[in-house]
Amino acid sequence: MDVIKKLNTMRLERNMSVYRLAELSGLSQSTLANTFTRGTVPSIRNLELLCEALGCTLAQFFTVDEVQMDLTPQEQLLMNNYRKLPESVRFSIATIVNTVPSIQN
Repeated sequence: MDVIKKLNTMRLERNMSVYRLAELSGLSQSTLANTFTRGTVPSIRNLELLCEALGCTLAQFFTVDEVQMDLTPQEQLLMNNYRKLPESVRFSIATIVNTVPSIQN
């Protein structure tokens, strides 16, 4: 797996600039510039921060569609689009979904 390519793909899928990713992850722009332009692979801790900013876990980052095998195509599309949303929007959606009386246990 090309870690840098996957990070860049995820960043672009979310229409996120390197500057914004730096802000959300707490990493410096120079650190990200080294990653994206010079090919410096991030440390595990920095990768964890980048994943969090991109809305996924390290496990999800390294999983290649294995988790989604049990999902229908519609569910896969929903999850892929959900992961592209900013954290605040994901939180709002989760709040709405979790308040629907017909799905509460």
